[in-house]
Formats: sequence, C-alpha cells, structure tokens
Amino acid sequence: MVEFKDVLASRQTVFAYKQALSPHFVPETLPYRELELRRMMEAIAPVLEGQKAKNLFLYGKTGTGKSSCTRYVIQKLDAEQKPSVKALYMNCRVYDSRYKVLQKVIHHFHPDFAKTGYSFAVLYEKLLDWVEEEARQLVVALDEIDMVKDLDNLVYTLTRANDDLRSGSISLIGVSNKVDFKHRLDARSRSSLCEEELVFQPYNAEQLTGILKKRGAQAFKEGVLKESAVNLAAAIAASENGDARYALLLLLRAGELCDEKKKADVLDVDVEASRKAAEEEKAFEVIGTLPEHQQLLLYGLATLASDVTYKRLVEEDGDKLYFSGEVYERYAATVKKLGKKPRTSRWYREYLKELDNLGLINTVQSGKGVRGHTTLIRLSYEPERVKQVIEQKVLGE
Repeated sequence: MVEFKDVLASRQTVFAYKQALSPHFVPETLPYRELELRRMMEAIAPVLEGQKAKNLFLYGKTGTGKSSCTRYVIQKLDAEQKPSVKALYMNCRVYDSRYKVLQKVIHHFHPDFAKTGYSFAVLYEKLLDWVEEEARQLVVALDEIDMVKDLDNLVYTLTRANDDLRSGSISLIGVSNKVDFKHRLDARSRSSLCEEELVFQPYNAEQLTGILKKRGAQAFKEGVLKESAVNLAAAIAASENGDARYALLLLLRAGELCDEKKKADVLDVDVEASRKAAEEEKAFEVIGTLPEHQQLLLYGLATLASDVTYKRLVEEDGDKLYFSGEVYERYAATVKKLGKKPRTSRWYREYLKELDNLGLINTVQSGKGVRGHTTLIRLSYEPERVKQVIEQKVLGE
C-alpha cells in the first residue's frame, strides 16, 4: 500500500521553503524599501492614537514592491493589537466593485452578517454602525485598485463616510501598477484618494541580487542555489524593468526544473531554461487573447509544422520555414472546416505582420535556392503546444 508519507520521504527536492519565492510571501524585512515603508507608516500611524490616517496612493510598475510593502504595513498594524484599530488587505481583481468591497469589509469583521441579499444602502449603514460602535479606526488596502469598475463611486463613498461618522474613521490605501491611473479619476476622487502619494521605482540589478540572495537563502536548501544563478536571474529581471516578481519567478521555475530532472544544484543554465519556459507561457497567454482569424492562421501554420509528411519547406539553421502561400491555403482550409469564410490575402498579410511583431512567428524573404520571391514563415514555439492552446480557445476541443 502506497502512503503519502512514503512518497514525501522519497521525494528529492532542492527546496527548503518554496513559499519564500511566492509573490504573496511577506518577508520579515523588505530591503531597499525602508524609505517607502517609513512614509507609509507615518501616514497611517495616527490611527494608533485614535485619529484618522491619511489616504495613501502607491503606484509604480509591476514587481517594485508595492503589494509587499502594503501587506507588510498591514501586518505591522495588526501586530500593535489595538482593539479599536482594524485593517484589511484585498485584491480588486476579485473585489472589483463598490458593492463587493463593502460586502467583503463587513463580512470580514462581522462574520455573522449575511454575505448576500442586502442593498448597497443597508451595507453602507451597517459599515457606519460597526465603525461607530467602538470608535474604530479602519484602514482598507485596495491592491490593483484600477480593476474596480465603479471606482469613483467607491472612493467617494468610503471617504465621504467620514463625514457621516460620529466617531471612528475609514482610511484607504490604493495600489496600482498603472502610473497614469490617477489621472483617470475625477477631480473629487483624486483629491480624496491621493492625500499622500508614493512612487515605487524599479529595482536595479544590484538590488535585485540582494533580494534574490535573501529570499533564496530561505527558499532553497543550504548550498543548492549557486551565485551564478542568482546573478543571471537578477540581470534578466533588471533588463525587464526591474521586476522583482519576475526575478523570483525565474528562481522558482529553475528550482522546479531541477526537481523534475533530479538535479542537486540550481545553476545559471537552469535559470536560462526557466526564462525560456516563462517566455513561452507569456506567448501562450497572448495567443489565447488574439482575434479568432489570427489564432486560426497560427493553427494552420502549427498543423504544417507538425505534419511529418509535408515536404515543400525550406530549412535554415535547422529551423523549418514554410511558404506563405502554403500557410494561407492551410489557414483557409481550417476556416472552411468551421463553416466560416477565410479573410482575403490582404488581411492575411496584415495578420502575418502582427504575429511577427508579437514574436509568435518569424517571417523572412526568400533568397538563393528558392525560385521567385516569396515570404517564408517559421513558427516561434512548439507546434503541438500552439495547437493545444488554440483548440481549447477557438475550436472547443
């Protein structure tokens, strides 16, 4: 009889605490963000003395530490154990409307209150009553705040609530990856939300190296993660807008690849393999969002690339290139099978340009050894994976 304990005991892994590489993990210290943390705490500290905090707005590119700093500050606030101070962090990809945000706040602090079935007015009054009953100071952190559909209404409601409260207060921390996001708010919401603003700058290669060394020491078994792997992951992420999340993801995937191959050490070659896998995942996400006929064009090319009986192709440095006309014929045949009408050759050429710009295909003009002048096309990714993505998205297979 196989038992889980036997499987776990025999499992070889390079990880000691894999969670340390997760973007949701909040470390005990956040290097290179001491200034931002101090400013955030200074804005929020008044709640510990029974006063309203300043509303905070944090923005900057992905992977600059905004979310980690926000969760860190919320944890520190909770650690003060002031009964009248309450704080809640939520991601607005899930809570993407004024109603859902209020519902989450009330249910989190008042679990016996039913989650559904109440009007917005009832929820609002319930929130005010709960804040007032013990003069509570409430801090609500809204990560990816730009995802809220009726954000102006949400900001207005929560900031205006302070005028309706006889005691206690409600303060907001808004977090966004979109630097120009605040300019999309109306003037009233902008002035309310942005009492204190912080811009998080991207990390440089040296800072990323420091972050990876610290997290890597927690995530991997001693001696497993080699310095060359850390340096490469930091350099790659620094070239990708200083994204610490991406750097951590590279190490996480590199470790997972080592586990799959039963390797004992994480080297720079593993980080490079991890980068390639991450790029492929991004590409397949892009494929899933393409217009239908562009997906079907890619599907036609992928079927050619996986057809071992197909002979009319050109090889260049080991890569297989296909004639533009043959790809169009395969695309047209695929579309007709679905009972639809293929796009014209003019649209086809436009699709090729767009797919080339996205890096999903590579087009070259024919040279010596090819009769006439034509476009040759190569698929940038493994054809079976491309087919699988499109079959799920478009063909419903």
